[in-house]
Amino acid sequence: MEISFTHKTVPVYREIARPVKRSQESLESVVPDTSADIGRVISARSAVLLKSKDLTSRGVCVSGELETVLLYITEEESAVSFVPLKKEFSMDFELGEMQADVLTQLRLTLGSTEARVLNPRKVAVTVELIGELACFRQEELRVETLLPEEAAELLHVRTQQDETLELNSVCEKTFALSEQYRFPEGKPVPSRLVSEELSFSVEDTQLVGSRAVVKGTVCLDLCYLSDEVNYPLTARFLSPFSQILDLGAESCEGCTAVVEPTGRYFDLVDTISGEKALDMELHAVLQLVSRGRRSVSCLADVYCNRMPLQRSCQKCTLSFVSEMQRLRLEGEGELEVPEDCEEVLCAFASPSQLSLTENTLSASLCLDLVYRARSGALGAARRLFDLRKGTLPPATRLLAWRLDSPQIRREGEAFRCRAGLELSCQSGAEREITDVAGVTLLEEEAWSPETLPTVTLVWPDTEDLWELAKRYHSSVEGILSLNGTEDGLRPGALLIPREI
Repeated sequence: MEISFTHKTVPVYREIARPVKRSQESLESVVPDTSADIGRVISARSAVLLKSKDLTSRGVCVSGELETVLLYITEEESAVSFVPLKKEFSMDFELGEMQADVLTQLRLTLGSTEARVLNPRKVAVTVELIGELACFRQEELRVETLLPEEAAELLHVRTQQDETLELNSVCEKTFALSEQYRFPEGKPVPSRLVSEELSFSVEDTQLVGSRAVVKGTVCLDLCYLSDEVNYPLTARFLSPFSQILDLGAESCEGCTAVVEPTGRYFDLVDTISGEKALDMELHAVLQLVSRGRRSVSCLADVYCNRMPLQRSCQKCTLSFVSEMQRLRLEGEGELEVPEDCEEVLCAFASPSQLSLTENTLSASLCLDLVYRARSGALGAARRLFDLRKGTLPPATRLLAWRLDSPQIRREGEAFRCRAGLELSCQSGAEREITDVAGVTLLEEEAWSPETLPTVTLVWPDTEDLWELAKRYHSSVEGILSLNGTEDGLRPGALLIPREI
């Protein structure tokens, strides 16, 4: 006799793949006719723009544009100039046979950047591009298993309650942001823009009905030149942003958000008051994954007192994902500079040797220094600066980072540097449970009540009441009613009644 159970299910999303691809992109350019020859490279600053993400029959094809600016000291060592480089790229993720219902999200990051001066008028730059593609598919999660009426009198069931934090929405939205920034008072007036670096952080997500209100901050790190000084200058601007996304879900215990810029435009303008300002127009795509808490009830075990049975079981994977967490690494120490350094004028920082090993995060900063020598000439140097290590929970994934502007001060003949790195990360785990989906009663092997004792005296060892009831054709309720007191079970041997 076969008995099939009924199940309640809810739709969820499951991450089915997360391939990572790395590529080396080479860019070449010549120094503009209006600029002086290259004397010494200061730094190469790179940015990446996402242009398209297309699902193909075999995977996902990504295209975009790399922008790199090579900042250098002129051959006379008296001024600073730069060379812009651009290149379109494509990145193919081969995933095998792809289904039309697969949703994807992409995170593009830049690794190392190496610059070579081919001659005083020509440069080559190699950039490591890293693409991380998350693939999701909707499926049904079994949240409750129910017995049919005809099985209630035949079967004893053991129910297991669990709680899971499952992905209940995968969505994205493009948005645009326009801002005008005023430059800090007291600093030299900007004359030319050199490079612009953007980073994004999401601070808050609120659920209103089935919509998510996402609030965050855009951080712009700007490098520019001024006719008043002969070295580069930096400025940091922050802009809040908020977007509303339709989740299609009515619960949101947390979200993971990734923002990728798709277009950006910057221009120096004169304000009505005669001051210089920066106009920014930013286009980006906000990619969001939300999580909902679910209560899951499954049948961990089942038995029949009248006859043996065979179980058919199914395995189910439950997910447990943390909120997006922020981890901060900081460091301070003495900075070694060239012997002829009189004054550090500017420092450009980028993460280097960022690694996660056995739940321990370590990072170093690569500092590109511009300094004035005692002779008055400009110089450049590169130094590594270690940050303190941080411990992360198991199965942690890094999502984004934002670097503080390094602070360098002179103490006597030495220089001290202080810097910090803020990282957004998320940890998660999965657990597999077994659910009894149905049983087959072996009626031809039914037990005869006359062959079984009415009451059995047992000295339990490590077995719990469920296992005892299952072995001696009884029930947990029957054992408790025969052996229980107001304070619980009597110590010692147990009387187990037969229930057939």
